[in-house]
Amino acid sequence: MNRRLKITLITLLIILLSIISFVGLFVQDTKLMKNLLPEYQLGMDLGGYRTVTLKVSNAKETIYYDADGNQVSAEVEDGTSEEVPVNSEEVVTAENFQKTKQIIEDRLSDLNASEYLIRLNESDGTVTVQIPEDDMASALSQFIYTVGKLTIEDENGQVLLDNTNLDDIQIGYETQSNGTEVYLNLNFKADVKEKVKEISNTYVSGTDEEGNTTSKNISMKLDGNTIAQKTFDREITNGIIRIELGTSSSVNTINAYLNQASNIAVLVNSGNLPITYTVNQKYVKSDLTLDDAFIPAIVMGVILVIAFLFLLIKYRKLGLLAIISYVGYMAVLLIVIRFTNLVITMEGICGILISAILNYILLIYILQTLVKKEKNLAEYKSAYYEAMLSMLFIIVPTLIIGIVMCFATWLPIYSFGTIIFWGVLMIAIYNAIVTRILFLNSIKEK
Repeated sequence: MNRRLKITLITLLIILLSIISFVGLFVQDTKLMKNLLPEYQLGMDLGGYRTVTLKVSNAKETIYYDADGNQVSAEVEDGTSEEVPVNSEEVVTAENFQKTKQIIEDRLSDLNASEYLIRLNESDGTVTVQIPEDDMASALSQFIYTVGKLTIEDENGQVLLDNTNLDDIQIGYETQSNGTEVYLNLNFKADVKEKVKEISNTYVSGTDEEGNTTSKNISMKLDGNTIAQKTFDREITNGIIRIELGTSSSVNTINAYLNQASNIAVLVNSGNLPITYTVNQKYVKSDLTLDDAFIPAIVMGVILVIAFLFLLIKYRKLGLLAIISYVGYMAVLLIVIRFTNLVITMEGICGILISAILNYILLIYILQTLVKKEKNLAEYKSAYYEAMLSMLFIIVPTLIIGIVMCFATWLPIYSFGTIIFWGVLMIAIYNAIVTRILFLNSIKEK
């Protein structure tokens, strides 16, 4: 292929990538334009956060009794009632305060929350949780305050089994003739296996005297809300009750069932909150505003213009190609950050700046190495590879540092490390392919 044509095609590709990265890739979605690129995932220091506050409830509830003193769900004739606290003195303990904090932390961890901060006031049991204000905020907040009490009840609402009888819940799916069935396996403890066996022999399908099909159902409820009902067709001896959530051949519907199953498993496996709370939520904006970023952005813009002018004046044609390559690198890096869902914090922005500076230094080093050679294609190739190999002494250690930081549990360090990792990796790959094509094809072979 003609050398000028190669440079032109690479340049057009870089322009296209730059437009997509810096502006977006929009398509018509009903009446709105939708950007196909994922949104940037901002940390709480940049995107703001939602504060969920759980305070121990001082409310009271009314308990109703019938004439014989048995507890009933509503007021009855000749019955009695009493007002009792929703949280008894035996419940409001320091141990349960810590248990609540641990349960919330387990849930957020199991849901792969990108960032969260949990504080406990040990004197009054108030729990304060901060999560990023993003698309996941509303869903995550529900997992913070949902009690998560699972019960297996009969048709009259009598509780047969509950969380305390469970070992864990496992998610499963199975291909059927009419689609994919999503289900939950409730694994009960060994000491209630006989109870499970008894339930499976009691709540079964049958026929009455007239030959009509009859059935006795159990219901699986989460915080009093019915999730599914079941009638047994065989005896259960292993202590595992399989609850079918639904069957479908639609991918979207199957994913919805799997998401529901995952949510239930997370809530129940983490345990139910031991205390009743009142919940308050509020959105807190980031301390950083556009006004705060205005002056740094202007300064960085001026520095970038000066850096580009330096390349143009000193290296001319190669300098222009270096500018084109540099813009393309930044476009590719930002696209990678979007699609890998890297969380950007202030430390992450520092990682982007360091990557940009390292890439500029590499371009300068390559250009300096090239201009020392005669205008001979073979010598240019040798000089280019020599420059890339020399820069490996900087790239490899930085890459290793980034990998190590990727294992950090503190988000600011993790954000910096992951961005440094991808930034340096893209420097090596991008300059070994794109920049090399631009530079070497600008040389006329003698």
